[in-house]
Amino acid sequence: MKRFITKCAIFILILSVLFLPLGVGLDPYNIFHWNHIRNNGVEPNKSYVKMMNILNNKDKFDSFLFGSSRAGFFDVSKMNDGRYYDMAYSEGLPGEHLQNIKDMLDRGVKIKNITMAVDDISYFVDPDFHSDQLYRKAFPWDGTLSDKAGFYLSYLDLITLSQSIEVIMKHKNTDPGYGARLLATGTENLSIEPDFHYDKLDPTWSDYYYPREESLDEIGEVVDICRENGIKLRIFTNPVNGYTYEKDIANGYIPFLKKLAKVTPYWNFSGFNNVTLDMSNYYETSHFSPEVADQIIDRIYNDKGDPELLKQGYGMYVTEENVDELTDILYGQAVNFDLPVDTYPDTLNKEPEP
Repeated sequence: MKRFITKCAIFILILSVLFLPLGVGLDPYNIFHWNHIRNNGVEPNKSYVKMMNILNNKDKFDSFLFGSSRAGFFDVSKMNDGRYYDMAYSEGLPGEHLQNIKDMLDRGVKIKNITMAVDDISYFVDPDFHSDQLYRKAFPWDGTLSDKAGFYLSYLDLITLSQSIEVIMKHKNTDPGYGARLLATGTENLSIEPDFHYDKLDPTWSDYYYPREESLDEIGEVVDICRENGIKLRIFTNPVNGYTYEKDIANGYIPFLKKLAKVTPYWNFSGFNNVTLDMSNYYETSHFSPEVADQIIDRIYNDKGDPELLKQGYGMYVTEENVDELTDILYGQAVNFDLPVDTYPDTLNKEPEP
């Protein structure tokens, strides 16, 4: 028995010596090379990369834009009251942002401003689903040594590496500035023009999207932490693409917006409006263009807004006192929101009501 155990131990040791350098060297998710990011075709774990960047450069930024990947197309240099970094990452959620903020403060990052984008993803996605998704997996900053070891080891299994090699071999790097930009500003490539394809009209929606009331509590905690630490907080709703928004409101998104106003004031950009129904503003049914992001910055930071869009609720500053005015506008626009979801592509041909 001892001989068998010894042989197993030797085998594991040999395997580790041969296998670990390969996994660390290949590093498809840029976990082990977060400060030398390679554009290899595999989406990096941006939450981890960006947090490592901040915690290793504590004095470089004092303001942060949080959100899902939809918030990745903001030119943060236009946010004019701080040194902003774009902390957006795939399906970024309020609970995850809350933990990021706590970890930053606990590790001595001085925060002046936080701007946070929320939308259907914020309400419909449970953070627990990300625990098995390597490009969304949260790092256990305050976890035990075994928790942290488990995080790193999850990126070194043979299946992950073999699948990644196939992706990496097929990938052509058309964005050589990707890594440097991710560390300098955190944004996506703002020079890429939207190219919406009308043959791909399915809403951005996953089978694990269900209303999650805890998200409102997590947003409330962000509000409290910012108040306690003298941080200026701004919250806004993303202008969700019309095709996706149709399904959102069929699943309770407008009630979420009403409840949100009881937690915090916010700027609303949701609805059927001249922006969300114009597909030239979108890359697909999820991500909006830098031009739309500029509109949002202008409204929030410079108090500028198009009167026609404001009538449609786009850019409206929402409080607990006037939220019924917003929901009246949104329900008025969504005259067909009770239709079966399989008919959603036809409903967007209707003009939104003012």
